[in-house]
Amino acid sequence: MKKIWLWTTVLLMPLCAAAQQNWKAVMRYDKQAVKSALADRLQEYAQADSHAQLQAATVPSTKQQTAFAKELAKQLKHLGASQVKVNKNGIVTAEIPATIQQDLPVLALVTHLDTPPQAQAQKPQLHAKYTSGNIVLNKAQNLALTETNSPQLLRAHGHDFLTGNGVSPFGADSKAGLTVLFTLVDYLLENPSLQHGLIKLVILPDGISHAGAEALNLTELGADYAYTLGGTDLGEIAAANFSGKSFTVTFDGRRDIPLGQALSAPFADNLLMASDFHTLLPRNRRPETTFGTQGYITVDDIVTQQNRSTVTGHIRAFNDADLQQLTSQVQQAFDTVKSMYPKRTGAELTFQDQFKNAQSKTQQPLIRSLEKAMRQEDIRPKQISVRNQTDFAVLTSRGLPAVGVFTGVFHGGEPMEYADVDIMENALRTLLATILNFPPQPSQAK
Repeated sequence: MKKIWLWTTVLLMPLCAAAQQNWKAVMRYDKQAVKSALADRLQEYAQADSHAQLQAATVPSTKQQTAFAKELAKQLKHLGASQVKVNKNGIVTAEIPATIQQDLPVLALVTHLDTPPQAQAQKPQLHAKYTSGNIVLNKAQNLALTETNSPQLLRAHGHDFLTGNGVSPFGADSKAGLTVLFTLVDYLLENPSLQHGLIKLVILPDGISHAGAEALNLTELGADYAYTLGGTDLGEIAAANFSGKSFTVTFDGRRDIPLGQALSAPFADNLLMASDFHTLLPRNRRPETTFGTQGYITVDDIVTQQNRSTVTGHIRAFNDADLQQLTSQVQQAFDTVKSMYPKRTGAELTFQDQFKNAQSKTQQPLIRSLEKAMRQEDIRPKQISVRNQTDFAVLTSRGLPAVGVFTGVFHGGEPMEYADVDIMENALRTLLATILNFPPQPSQAK
């Protein structure tokens, strides 16, 4: 990878303190060469099978993730990273030593290596300098990216894209972050004159289930803050996530009564009770009818075994008031069904807290640094709320303040998944500018 960095041929001028660095003022930067390197590296990583399994009893959930973790550790050693390790959970950790004698917070850069269970290892196709029109992914299945199903294309004329075969995702959702991280590591280690604090590198397995983030030993890591790489559109900073709650409803009836005698017998249809409960949940608070910071209720499964029907589902909301309102609506639907079926033999509703919105004031130094770096790179920052659980939320809730950084992946985990190489290049510059100026106000960061 050394040949891609044209700036390494330039004699670097002495740099000032970390808070004042402007790397673009002292070196050349070949954007096209960097984009080519990013595309090549993502194509390489996409050909490695590292799929995860959901609801597995072990971390990592597959041996393929372990094999890929060991390969990535070898690459980190080759690049010159120190303290490279792969632990029993398939978590890769490493360090980029500090190049400045200054008391700075320890910053961790975190990404994950797994792909969804349905992802296929494949070599993505490069579509250079998009102008307009459709990008055909699979002609046989008539599957294509259009400016209707992928409106991001309207803002991406002239960009380079990587797409899969249209049959399954190719893993860009994790591996674009890996690509940006390794390209950044390559650059920093080739330029030791740049001044920055100690940087910890973390590559997690099982990012799909967040089991890797839960298994990470934060005490051993010893970081003060973390950026996670795995976001989407240009300039997005993810610092808020859903709070989550699950529910389980059971309805007991008498479906074993001869149906011809149902009118005069203690017949009670527990399957119909479950169906009515599902129907009574508000349609305007379903996942497909909500967006942004609107919470939702959804049923995951309905299982009937003889005289018992069990309904499982979950609730998502960004604030406690909305979570309580949605919880009350589930309770109301349950109570209504109970009143409709006096012949039922039993009914029960239970709730279980899953996770909380991790948004915290402790994330502010991270956000300030990203916003400053983006403006320096002529990128408009945009804070977003993520409509699911994420690694940054797990880490923040466990005591390591973290926020998510964009990496240019769209339709993540779907056959239409694609990576915008130009946005990946913007992510690289953003992280570089952030690291060299972190934190913007050192006295308030710790």
